[in-house]
Amino acid sequence: MACALVTGRLMVTSIPARRVRFQHRMRSRGYLEVQENGGRAWYPVYFHTGLLAIVPDAGARMCRSILGRRAFVVEPGILALPSGRRRSSLPPGAPLDAPRLNESDLRTRSARFGSLPRRIMLDAPAAVAGPIIGLLWLVVDGGGFAEFLAVSLLAAVTAIWWSAIGGSDPS
Repeated sequence: MACALVTGRLMVTSIPARRVRFQHRMRSRGYLEVQENGGRAWYPVYFHTGLLAIVPDAGARMCRSILGRRAFVVEPGILALPSGRRRSSLPPGAPLDAPRLNESDLRTRSARFGSLPRRIMLDAPAAVAGPIIGLLWLVVDGGGFAEFLAVSLLAAVTAIWWSAIGGSDPS
């Protein structure tokens, strides 16, 4: 039904899917692993707390979003929007299988992993580049402490934002 809401049409075929998280260095990214065309494919997905309710080998319907991009509706009606391209090879990093959660664990983990401080803590290592970019700016363009502070802050916030839209997974 959610596919009909996203695009106005409902896809009838259901494919098996599961949520997998890959940890690569300091980056954690969530993927939806689907069985298609006789093989496996991985789609990086934007994290939201509803993804924690996906059980292994759940049925998923693939549809198109309003912008023409792929979207998945995983039983029981969880919308998973890809944050990047489809991968036919294993993503980099160590795969960490998402466990099946009962109702009380799901509420607890949703509250813990869906919080803003947890998301910022996961995405913050990318902000280390901010002061380095600020120093580089001073060397190239000159300026004082105010410019260094402004460029460093702008670069750090941009790095955190870029990591967040890249599909980081705080679970």
